[in-house]
Amino acid sequence: MSLSPPCFTEEDRFSLEALQTIHKQMDDDKDGGIEVEESDEFIREDMKYKDATNKHSHLHREDKHITIEDLWKRWKTSEVHNWTLEDTLQWLIEFVELPQYEKNFRDNNVKGTTLPRIAVHEPSFMISQLKISDRSHRQKLQLKALDVVLFGPLTRPPHNWMKDFILTVSIVIGVGGCWFAYTQNKTSKEHVAKMMKDLESLQTAEQSLMDLQE
Repeated sequence: MSLSPPCFTEEDRFSLEALQTIHKQMDDDKDGGIEVEESDEFIREDMKYKDATNKHSHLHREDKHITIEDLWKRWKTSEVHNWTLEDTLQWLIEFVELPQYEKNFRDNNVKGTTLPRIAVHEPSFMISQLKISDRSHRQKLQLKALDVVLFGPLTRPPHNWMKDFILTVSIVIGVGGCWFAYTQNKTSKEHVAKMMKDLESLQTAEQSLMDLQE
């Protein structure tokens, strides 16, 4: 109740408990705050990111000592917190790439406010309610949820038009090469057929000459 924004609903309570678990995992020295070195280590080792620079700079911004109160306030004001069911399903299908669980998410009305429970791999929720029995799928969901809870919504990389141009040119060259090879092969076969026909005519003429001589 003393938090800002306050924690009133049961949904808020679940989210806060999940965020406390995440905060505890990241706070290695147990001093009540997450320092840059601790978040960097967590992102590299636990979240498997090789380059953690952008991630922890987004997490810390100007705050080098993140308390649970800071984490809660950021979560409550984040874009992901306000995701609807449809927003969450889009994330599940496009970014997590596990569309087979769309019905499970829909049946449980999984919204942005539910993602912290997935981020901490809450067994009673992940297995009993969402019915995700595959361990690797649960781990993938956990890491993806942890990512959006801590760092905000994912964005697709900007479209690489140069790559598309090069690919198009390559396809055109490939098709042109195939067509050239096809026409050359056809022309070659026609030449061979004509030579064979001329050779047969020559053999026929030679045989006729031999008959005439006889």
